[in-house]
Amino acid sequence: MAVPLLRTLLFCAYLLGAAFSATAAEGVDALGRTVRVGSPGRVVSLVPSVTEILFALGAGERVVGVTRFCDFPGEATRLPKVGGFTDPSLEAVVVLAPDLVFAAAGGTPRSIVERLDAMGVPVYVVDPRSYRDTAETIRGIGSLSGTSPRAEQLAAELEATAQAIAARAPRVPPRVLVCVMTRPLVVAGPRTLAGDLVGRVGGANVVPDGPARYPTWSMEGVLGADPDVIVISAHPGDLDPEQVFSPWPELRAVAAGRVVVVEADWIHRPGPRLTRGLEALSRAVAGSP
Repeated sequence: MAVPLLRTLLFCAYLLGAAFSATAAEGVDALGRTVRVGSPGRVVSLVPSVTEILFALGAGERVVGVTRFCDFPGEATRLPKVGGFTDPSLEAVVVLAPDLVFAAAGGTPRSIVERLDAMGVPVYVVDPRSYRDTAETIRGIGSLSGTSPRAEQLAAELEATAQAIAARAPRVPPRVLVCVMTRPLVVAGPRTLAGDLVGRVGGANVVPDGPARYPTWSMEGVLGADPDVIVISAHPGDLDPEQVFSPWPELRAVAAGRVVVVEADWIHRPGPRLTRGLEALSRAVAGSP
């Protein structure tokens, strides 16, 4: 679809109901771009974690479009879909007449961001890769969406939970392996959100730093690392977690019964539920049920 036609669609959609406010906000996104926006009445989220954050901030009624991967909370699944995480449809976004679009540095194609920019649609790009980044991202989203008080409350809750858990972290860090997928076996390295969480609960990530943040390992690699704790974040299509490592009773984690399953979104999706992930990982590291 040609750019002039896209602009026409955008203009017509605004005439059909987009509302602006004289109250303006601005923020610097993950790409270092200054994004200015009025009080957004129509928001499109191309990021599952941002969708979750917007609903947690009480701005869910302003979300008019999401990706097909935006599956939490349940209300988000009933919103119009604009495509996937890495392949959103520019046309579908424009037809929804957004006042503000949230995009992901590691997911949304740069061409989509640039074309929306050229059409005058504010795009705020996020890229949280740690627990601290997540708290700051929540504050940034709150500022642009006019929900700063609630955003500050959520961010403070994340920080308070982290402080409480750090205070009871084990003195001797157990060696931890986080399995992002089991087929193939993809693990979380130290420069990942899950890797950051492991350190915050007092564990030591057995995956060394390397060019890949999420390397694929063989079982020989697991046996060589021989972690004290194995955390599995099950995904659809994965093997039954109970069956993945049970054939290798010589592994310390298997012998000690310290192979635990944690909800994937709790440790991989940078949003409010990371507090649940920290609590679950803290129990796993401490060896408590």
